[in-house]
Amino acid sequence: MADRAELLAIGDVHLGTRPSRVPVDGSWGVSSEELTPAAALGLAVDLAVERGVDAVLFAGDVVESTNARFEAVPPLENAVRRLVDAGIQVVAVAGNHDVDALPRLASLLEGFTLLGAGGKWESYAVTKDGEPLAEIIGWSFGAPRVRESPVAALLESPLPRLPGAVPRIGLLHADLDASGGPYAPVRQVELDETGYDAWLLGHIHKPSIDRLATPADRPPSGYLGSLVGLDPSETGPHGPWIVRIGGDGAVGLERLSIAPLRWEHLQVPVDGFEHPDDVGDALLGEVAEEAVARIRGAGPLPRALGLRVRLTGASPCQDGIRQTIASGAWNELRRVVDGTAVFYNRIVPAMRPRLELAEIAGGDDPAALLARRLILLEESGDASRQLLEDARAALDPTASRPVWARAGDHRSDVDPLSDEALRDTLLRAGMHALEAMLAQSGERALS
Repeated sequence: MADRAELLAIGDVHLGTRPSRVPVDGSWGVSSEELTPAAALGLAVDLAVERGVDAVLFAGDVVESTNARFEAVPPLENAVRRLVDAGIQVVAVAGNHDVDALPRLASLLEGFTLLGAGGKWESYAVTKDGEPLAEIIGWSFGAPRVRESPVAALLESPLPRLPGAVPRIGLLHADLDASGGPYAPVRQVELDETGYDAWLLGHIHKPSIDRLATPADRPPSGYLGSLVGLDPSETGPHGPWIVRIGGDGAVGLERLSIAPLRWEHLQVPVDGFEHPDDVGDALLGEVAEEAVARIRGAGPLPRALGLRVRLTGASPCQDGIRQTIASGAWNELRRVVDGTAVFYNRIVPAMRPRLELAEIAGGDDPAALLARRLILLEESGDASRQLLEDARAALDPTASRPVWARAGDHRSDVDPLSDEALRDTLLRAGMHALEAMLAQSGERALS
């Protein structure tokens, strides 16, 4: 059965900002201008026009901030004009970042429809030849902080349906399944209760792949993710989503990985390396080549690939490796592989002490106790989880101090007490402490 319609859905764009931690000079084969949200939006518009989609949907935070709207005008105006000239409808909701900026820009751009301005639910019919193809139900932030669920209000006062069996798609910028919070906290059960055929969400920059590429037994629902990774924490594929509406009205989604910049985190063992230069050669050679090979086939290769590497394992030259990293000698490691400019955002020395942890753990001194705990941390059992819980309880009073509250407003905020972040912090700190303890005990033995 032929598709009834095809839409292009775009998550957080953040026009007016640029990806952080990217080399700014063009000597490595790519200009930083090619990696911006504006450039990513241009690629998405190219795709929309090429495929002849019926509408483009924006799920909020199209613009970074009110002040950034002036920088956002040219790329957004150009995008909307190209889409409208191609007969493509443009629909958006405002997020917490562009609560002021997007309504101002919408008033300037002919053909740009902002849904739900001021925090009121609205409906928009995507049409073709006068016939409705899909109904978009949208809500926009009316203030930078909204602590109540907007979907609760929608359930209390549902919008009347369009005549006929027209699929309904919710478009919303919100914090899904969060325990309270200031960014329109909603629950998945609320979204399900609406009975809509899909929910497309903005706000979190990591795409909800599992919920959007959903089995046929439930409607797709989740985060579209950022259009391009805005900093090294936004790893993996990014890009717009194709929303297909079948002849029977069923809604299906497919992500198109066309972002010009991609970030990946790697672990590189240093076992067997005899000299720091061997590590540098590997990073420039096989590590870069394998990183590109790993993402080949998931869509067009990105213009740039930013790598954050943790050096693991043990090597006789690991003191030299640490000194080389500290000197900044590897800061300019860059290489073009199959047209993709590969660069290293950060290289983290996470090597373990040259003695095996299991060997150290066999003693009865403080170093042995620490080694046993590090072994537990590297595992994923109950003992490891208990260590994380104990550390989280000890650190939470500091992490919860009001002085850190504004950090949560940053678009790339990462919870430092999450399991992954906390485990990494404890392992790195523990390894450094263990090395210091072993060095100190060795000095005492020689004295």
